[in-house]
Amino acid sequence: MISRNLILILVIVIYFLIFTSCSDYQPTTPPDNNSGAPLAKFSELQVKVFNNCLGAQCHSSAGNQGNLTLEAEVSFNNLVGVQSSLFPQYKRVEAGNSANSLIIKILKGEVNPRMPLNGSPIPAATIDSIAKWIDQGALNN
Repeated sequence: MISRNLILILVIVIYFLIFTSCSDYQPTTPPDNNSGAPLAKFSELQVKVFNNCLGAQCHSSAGNQGNLTLEAEVSFNNLVGVQSSLFPQYKRVEAGNSANSLIIKILKGEVNPRMPLNGSPIPAATIDSIAKWIDQGALNN
């Protein structure tokens, strides 16, 4: 029988490995738009924000950190309405409620670890764009 201490050590090591490998994130800002309002289309957020989470192999199918893949063909279904495995009290994205969506809390640093892990924080305007998309219903547009 495996001792409880060994299991605890394994869990801590796995947790550490998951959250220390995402350090090559290069944030981009949303493109300029004429209205001055933040982006609120998922397709634009995918290109300008979520694709950056793939480069360090963090949230790609190869990395799958936090059991979250953000590749274009699966990211929407992995985010919207999905309960977080790391923070089960939150959905990753709760449509219509950015304040209670884990993605916003993690990007703002309201829960740890802040994302991108070991990288520069995502600009507030970009987080506002994601929040606006969520508050507008988190549509797959």
